Amino acid sequence: MHTKKGIALAIALLVLGIQTGVSQNISRASFPEGFVFGTASASYQYEGAVKEDGRQPTIWDTFSHSTGIIIDGSNADVAVDQYHRYVEDIQLMKDMVMDAYRFSIAWSRIFPSKFAPLVFGRDENGDNFVVFGTDGSGEINQAGVDHYNNLINALLAKGIEPYVTLYHWDLPQALEDKYIGWLDRQIMFLDPLIFGDYPSSMRSRVGTRLPTFTESESALLKGSLDFVGINHYTTYYASENATNTIDDLLNDVVSDADAHAIRMDDPNSILIPIEDALKDEKRIKYHTDYLTNLLAAIE
Repeated sequence: MHTKKGIALAIALLVLGIQTGVSQNISRASFPEGFVFGTASASYQYEGAVKEDGRQPTIWDTFSHSTGIIIDGSNADVAVDQYHRYVEDIQLMKDMVMDAYRFSIAWSRIFPSKFAPLVFGRDENGDNFVVFGTDGSGEINQAGVDHYNNLINALLAKGIEPYVTLYHWDLPQALEDKYIGWLDRQIMFLDPLIFGDYPSSMRSRVGTRLPTFTESESALLKGSLDFVGINHYTTYYASENATNTIDDLLNDVVSDADAHAIRMDDPNSILIPIEDALKDEKRIKYHTDYLTNLLAAIE
């Protein structure tokens, strides 16, 4: 709880009023009516409860439990336990005067599994074999649906608007195994933008909470996307570096670009005391400057 309160204080400073590096005080009142201040999360990073209420493994469960991948051996089996503590989390958002909360729905909680034959073939001796497993489809898991309904209702009760991310990189491991992830067209999920409407499984369960489209709107919507989403966490300053040997060994994406990058926030470190880490002055300054320049662009 101390950690959450510390984070809440840091974000509240951004929301309620900040002395910026250019000697300008900004607050909520500085932004135009309708501007939304919110906070966000991703299901795997926050929820925990990875083996509860029918949830099945995702590619991140597999990755984080692979030997030698995570330096300190940590994983998100518990994370910040939002699955069980969302009521108090939402109260923290209310205390910070947040307008909205963007969260992601864990695919593996809604369509966790269907036990089915996944692989057929012959072994080295010429004998037939079949491998059974979960394929990430099948019946809807009501416990997962109930959880997100309860989360949404709790947000609405506090006057916080839910923004839903349908997919935040936590692909069910079963779909990775069966289709090699997104390389197969069968696991595409952007129904409104591809087909002009939400899938029937969502329509039947979510009902009037989903937007409705006229025939002309559906026709305009279908195939209309130019890109999907914009999200960034921090700023990197990059310079050319074609001999980034260490990153080459780590198969680092920055190395792939022949670049040297300097992060503009403070990285996590087990060597930094939690009291000092919560100050996070570099990141606070970054967000302060970001909001200041965003306001300048709006004006």
